[in-house]
Amino acid sequence: MRVIGGTARGTKLRTLEVEHLRPMLDRVREALFSIIRGRLEGALVLDAFSGCGALGIEALSRGAGSCVFVERDARLARLLEENVEKCHMVDRCEVLRVDALSLPARRAPRGMAPVQVAFFDPPYAMVEDPNGRAELFAVIEEMLQWWIAPGALVVLHHAPLPHALWPTQGLECTDRRVYGRSQISLFNVPGEASDA
Repeated sequence: MRVIGGTARGTKLRTLEVEHLRPMLDRVREALFSIIRGRLEGALVLDAFSGCGALGIEALSRGAGSCVFVERDARLARLLEENVEKCHMVDRCEVLRVDALSLPARRAPRGMAPVQVAFFDPPYAMVEDPNGRAELFAVIEEMLQWWIAPGALVVLHHAPLPHALWPTQGLECTDRRVYGRSQISLFNVPGEASDA
């Protein structure tokens, strides 16, 4: 796995063979960042269910201002920190070693403004299961209070599912793209986007 574009382009990222870890393929990541490129410059970013950090690192490489990574697996969090250091991004990152589903119960790190771009890349099984999907969206909607800014972009990576299955009360699905066994769904948070 490598960084595809921006200042860290070509940097190889380390990853682990972990049962639930399913990194986004390079071609899917490239397509995603082509779609959202206008939302990244100077943006505050959240990379939930970070794994090795590929999404947040790619965003930083392409101009995002800072990123909070959330990864509960200690081995992956250590690897993520190594990848961030290898890309010379330590000063623009914070790594939280917690379960992303617990974020609504936590305040954002001290001094952190709500993010303008939020990536959610949970295990496919969570999104395929109706209860897991409902829990994930409940968490995202609760995060709109402290973590995610009005007008923000929420990106969800998951197995292909019909649009009608999304329990989206506080989010508007604006785009979805299927790439083989992966789907990217983009959601806008109601409200006016602030300047990044």
